Amino acid sequence: MKGKLSATVEEPLLEFLDSLPGKTRSEKLERILKKFRELEEERLLRHQLSAAREDDEEAEREAWEQTVSEAMWKE
Repeated sequence: MKGKLSATVEEPLLEFLDSLPGKTRSEKLERILKKFRELEEERLLRHQLSAAREDDEEAEREAWEQTVSEAMWKE
């Protein structure tokens, strides 16, 4: 289902929109918004993966420090 949108944009943006391939401004704008959504989803996924990697590295560091600490007390 599609909804109607009315937007006022600066002339340079409108010229850019008109320069893109496509039949209508609506079609062009929808394509741009879909691409932006894809990029935003990818950015969020990359952020989540980066955070998970940092968590893994922190857990590994803590495990290593625990191992070293235990080894020091055994000697």
